Amino acid sequence: ELAALRLKAQWETHIESLRTQYETQLQEAETLREQSRQEAADAERLAAAELQEKEKELAKEAEKKRLPIYSFQKGVGVDSIPLQLHPYAKKMMSARKYVPLWYFLPDAASEAKERSKDSLDTNHLQFAVEDSNNLSGSTVSLVGSHTVRASPNAIPDSQLSWPQVMRAKSPFLNALDLGTWPDNYILMFGAFYINMDMHRELQEQDGDRVMAHYHAEMRMAWYDAMERKEPFDLSVISDRVLAESRREIIKQKQEKSLKGKQTLSLLLETEHYLITTLTFSSCHIYTQFHVITKQYTHKPHSQQPVNANAKMLQ
Repeated sequence: ELAALRLKAQWETHIESLRTQYETQLQEAETLREQSRQEAADAERLAAAELQEKEKELAKEAEKKRLPIYSFQKGVGVDSIPLQLHPYAKKMMSARKYVPLWYFLPDAASEAKERSKDSLDTNHLQFAVEDSNNLSGSTVSLVGSHTVRASPNAIPDSQLSWPQVMRAKSPFLNALDLGTWPDNYILMFGAFYINMDMHRELQEQDGDRVMAHYHAEMRMAWYDAMERKEPFDLSVISDRVLAESRREIIKQKQEKSLKGKQTLSLLLETEHYLITTLTFSSCHIYTQFHVITKQYTHKPHSQQPVNANAKMLQ
């Protein structure tokens, strides 16, 4: 009986040890699960915080791209709608670079409005071809559809008429503020157009063409000199360059006149050839018709002369 009690006590002690070990394992497992849950919660909070921070950064970037809100005075409107400047002209004027005066004409303004409407569409990539005056020729590049680039409809200054130059000068002078030019430069550009408009050359025959050519040459030359860090006073009219422009216009007129004469001569020669050809053909057709008619209307004894005549005509 004593042995049985001892065995029972040992068994109970063993069972209690196993129970304690099991409970310890359960507690450790629960501790690990709680630790895992805590780590997962911490990771989720960290990810949420990072996402929130990224959203804030994106919101800041989006806000930078949005048009700022400016104050306005209640009850104050505008008398007229200002001329909308072409995006390429804005870009070049802001960079103080040369831009053809065509970009300040109404045609360019109309194109600018169309581009403004298209800017709401989805942007996409497309090929752009730009001509170059150097030996490398044209270049092809992949650009966004909304990339600010030169208009394919632009006309060089050398092809503008004097009325077009005068019409575009005011928008051009107003756009000089985009480049934050000093006042003396703005005054120089203004005097450039005033002095040309008041020059006696405009009273001469073809004076408007001469002055338009002079404007194109001098304006381009000034920007080239600016690139070389050697600008000059553009408002001073150069008699030498003006004389060269006059000679160039005379040369163009002579070439046009000569080309017109050559074209007229060619037309006259063509007309003479056609008249001669048609006259001969008409006579030949009439003669053949006359011979065939006689063959069918005359008697057999008269066939021999007719055949002889036909043979001679052939």
